[in-house]
Amino acid sequence: MQFKLCYKNYPCKMNLDAMRQFKAKTGKDLWFTLVSFLESYIENQDKPTLTLMRSLYQCVDFETASEALHALVKQGDNSIELEQLQDAMFRAGWRPIEDENSEFIQPWPLVLFDLANQVDTEFKEALGDIKKKQPTG
Repeated sequence: MQFKLCYKNYPCKMNLDAMRQFKAKTGKDLWFTLVSFLESYIENQDKPTLTLMRSLYQCVDFETASEALHALVKQGDNSIELEQLQDAMFRAGWRPIEDENSEFIQPWPLVLFDLANQVDTEFKEALGDIKKKQPTG
C-alpha cells in the first residue's frame, strides 16, 4: 500500500506493529479509528464540502491522523519521522481546493479516507483468500 501526500508517495503497511504503535501513542485502536473515519465519510459524503470536512475532522483530529499515518508509514519506511508527515499534512491542508485536480495535493482528511479504504480492501481480499483455501489433511 501507499498514499500520496503533498507531492510525495509514502509506502505503508497495516500490521500488528502499526496497531501497537498507534495505541501506545494515542491510547486508541487503529482499526476502530479508520472504520469510524470511513463511516463518517459515508454518512456525510453527499453534504456540502465544509460539512464533510468538519465531520471528518471531528472524527479524527490532526494529531490523531498524523499518528495513524506515521504508524502505517513506519512499517513501509522506518526512516520517515512524524514531523515530516505533520509538515506535509499542514501544507496539504484540511479541505480540497476546487481548481486543483492533482492527486498529490489532496487534503489530509481525503488522504486518510483513501488509506482507510485501502486497508479495508486489503483485509477483505485477505479474508477471501483464507476462505478459498481448502483444508488439507
